[in-house]
Amino acid sequence: MAEPGNRMAQNERFHSWLKQARIMPRIAVIAGSGMSGIADGMDIAARAPRSELLDVSAVAVAGHAGEVLAGRMSGVDCVFFLGRFHLYQGLSAWDTVAPVRALWQTSVQTLIVLNAAGGLNPDFAVGDIMMIDDHINLPGMAGRSPLIPPPTDTVSFIPMRHAYSPDLRNALTCAAAEASVAVRHGVYVMVAGPTFETDAELAMLRQLGADAVGMSTVPEVVMACAMGLDVAGFSVVTNRAVPGEQSLPSHEEVLRASAGALDRLSRLLAAYCAGIRRDQS
Repeated sequence: MAEPGNRMAQNERFHSWLKQARIMPRIAVIAGSGMSGIADGMDIAARAPRSELLDVSAVAVAGHAGEVLAGRMSGVDCVFFLGRFHLYQGLSAWDTVAPVRALWQTSVQTLIVLNAAGGLNPDFAVGDIMMIDDHINLPGMAGRSPLIPPPTDTVSFIPMRHAYSPDLRNALTCAAAEASVAVRHGVYVMVAGPTFETDAELAMLRQLGADAVGMSTVPEVVMACAMGLDVAGFSVVTNRAVPGEQSLPSHEEVLRASAGALDRLSRLLAAYCAGIRRDQS
């Protein structure tokens, strides 16, 4: 994988932990709000608090376990980050991508990002799983990018038109069909949070072409692309983000809806890993 600028530093504690676990992960997964059970079907070789492996600390967010697991899913070496960092925790964009930066100079080739999101598309229902085909990076357009370096560093100019690997998306679509998991497709837009959007903002985001809105994920995708990783992403629709909805969104609602989709997401990931295993044999 290519090094973006000269800011990429190997996280020695994370690398040492993987070595001790005797895991050479091919796939990394970052799971968002309410998704701590996503790795329940994993053969776990090692687990550790995120705070012991990464150089970033932040205020806790409910539904984010803050744990890292290494092991095998369907016979394929993987590493799972249960919980992620957010801009709304008072962090820089650089800090929010600490899990991705830790993958520098590891065996990881693929990053799969999972998040909870509001469904802007009126055809989406709570509980739907949307494969992210593209994104709109509102914080990044306003200068909150993990690739903006200190003045003494090198600037990296990264194309993002194919941020979500078409080949990887095709493979995951096949895995979803094999696992009998229905998957929507759409565009994810990132906002900084922590406020949920007003009706006017929801209408604007829909006019921009977004199908789901959330407060994370895109900085991780940007950094992963800069590192040369193949990237795919899924959003679980946890609330209808449609102007005029009677019920107001809440973090508790997000956590409940995310948990309700875990079995389907786990089956999809297991089927994808099983396909990799078959291709290797």
